[in-house]
Amino acid sequence: MNLINDRWIAVRRADGTAEPIAPWQLTEDLAQNPILAVASPRPDFDGALTQFLIGLLQTTCTPKTESDWWDWREKPPAPEELRSKFETVAHAFELDGEKAFMQDASPSELTSPPLGIAALLMEAPGEQTTEQNKDHFVKRGKVEQLCSDCTAAALFALQTNAPSGGQGYRTGLRGGGPLTTVILGRSLWETCWLNVLEEVHYFAGFDHGRNANADRFPWLAKTRSSEARPPAGTTTTGDMHPDQQFWAMPRRIRLMHDNLKAPIPCDLCGAQGQHVYRCFSTRNYGVNYEGFEHPLSPHYIKDDRPNPVHPQPGGIGYRHWLGLVESSGDGQRKPAKVIERFRTLREDGRLWAFGYDMDNMKARCWYDANMPLLAVPEEAEPLFKAWVERMVQAANLTAYDVRQSMKSALFGKAEVRGDLSFVTAHFWSATEGAFYARVQRLRDLAPMGQSEQEVMASWLSELRNHALATFDQYAQTGDFDARDPRRIALARNGLSKALGGKKLREALGLPSRKTS
Repeated sequence: MNLINDRWIAVRRADGTAEPIAPWQLTEDLAQNPILAVASPRPDFDGALTQFLIGLLQTTCTPKTESDWWDWREKPPAPEELRSKFETVAHAFELDGEKAFMQDASPSELTSPPLGIAALLMEAPGEQTTEQNKDHFVKRGKVEQLCSDCTAAALFALQTNAPSGGQGYRTGLRGGGPLTTVILGRSLWETCWLNVLEEVHYFAGFDHGRNANADRFPWLAKTRSSEARPPAGTTTTGDMHPDQQFWAMPRRIRLMHDNLKAPIPCDLCGAQGQHVYRCFSTRNYGVNYEGFEHPLSPHYIKDDRPNPVHPQPGGIGYRHWLGLVESSGDGQRKPAKVIERFRTLREDGRLWAFGYDMDNMKARCWYDANMPLLAVPEEAEPLFKAWVERMVQAANLTAYDVRQSMKSALFGKAEVRGDLSFVTAHFWSATEGAFYARVQRLRDLAPMGQSEQEVMASWLSELRNHALATFDQYAQTGDFDARDPRRIALARNGLSKALGGKKLREALGLPSRKTS
């Protein structure tokens, strides 16, 4: 199977039709019935395959200038033109064979016992979990054979998101389970092209002399293994072509396939086939990447170095606006390169953020969310950013007060350990629509130099109303077995006082209330 020439990526068209396509078919029937999105059997595959297509375009079609980028945005290439571009790298995209896609070039060195194919999936229980019979969340034995299409998607998703896997089992280039942010277009083609960078931005920080095939696709040569202690065992921007950011290979893996006499169904998509994958061999100490600022991930600065952001419990929402859409006021959090570049276009758009919340090697949850990208005139951006930062800060303060009040209502002054993140998650979700409506209003006010006070006051009212409603829903509806009405009333009164105090008004830049 060749991942350039064969039809293996499941997509959905505008008329609702679902079908597999080859990557070069992205622009097929763009005017009448465009492809809208990847439609694989799993949401993490959707995110991974969208990155696969972006990476393929960036690898083979990097525009030399901004004008070149605009040419394809205004007049997309025909499928045959894409095919001619993609075929230049088709030799590196064979799923089987001596130089197999994202697989170790020295299979004889992979001497550990084979693993079941389910271990390619991010949420699969680890060996220790299975041995101790603790695979409660995801049970063993659910996935025993995969078709070629699902195997390719799973392999790419694992190499892109690889979590901690034990001694020497390296995480992905962006660490385990990175947060990815993608600009959404009206079609899958537009989504992909909006996330391709011009040459000057793409090559920044890399050695222009690293142009060998293996510098781009590491499986085409002996693995740059990492047994040696750092820095000898690390791979940095000076050791590779920027294309390898999309085709990183932290795990040493070799797939094993079976050719059966009769077709059987794939355990993920249900497709019948005789060419199936049931296990793979592996070995630790694959490529150890360090110091990269991947174009699709937001970063934060620590020790003067960029570090990729990872999803955390509670999901993705407007509280992450600063760092996903805008740089934070202190400059310590900044959006992905593709988001920064898109904002220079001064047009509205939408952002898709997704990724796994990982606890070392355990996947706790998959998150994805959409949020608006609002065009703001350059001269008004500092003021707009400051206003939004105040809104998020006030919401953070309110969410904290709600959580503390709920803790008091349920447990009083007792020191207990418990996860109340679902309460604050409800609060964030309930206020999200109101937040974006006010952010759009602020966007209109900032260039005109008008006061933001009315918007801030209405936001304060929203925060108060939803905070009390959230408290009431979880404290008084019988969701908890042990309830103390007096304790609940005292906690609610405390929350009401906190919401009416000066702390929130100060956070929003509102004047203190006059007292008689």
